[in-house]
Amino acid sequence: MKRSPLVALALVLPLMMAGCTPTASPDSSSHDMTPESAASAGAQALSPTIVSPGELATREATVVVATELVIAAPDGTEADWTGTTADPTIAEFSAGGASEGAVFRPGFEARKVGKTAATLTGPDGQTISFTISVVAP
Repeated sequence: MKRSPLVALALVLPLMMAGCTPTASPDSSSHDMTPESAASAGAQALSPTIVSPGELATREATVVVATELVIAAPDGTEADWTGTTADPTIAEFSAGGASEGAVFRPGFEARKVGKTAATLTGPDGQTISFTISVVAP
């Protein structure tokens, strides 16, 4: 008697699939999410602080650590802005401009909690001096 390959596949397939199903572990409760871990898993990233160059001349810029102070530079001038900080371990300038089909605004990356003096120079050569205060979330 000759068996067709389809019948053989129908007999073998359930056995192969049984090896692919997850098994219950005796300690499955260790993988349950507590309310605290569920809250942290659902936490969203903090948004950047966005300011216009004119706003920097009149105030201290406060930024949450691990976020960015984004400069709302006029469209088309993003790559023409430069900046510095007295302490790049607290905050560091990040140049703007086009990259891989996207346009990024210039800004400062908040690296650790603290204060640092900063400058921002526009395409017209005007330099704005201000303070960046990096705070904990």
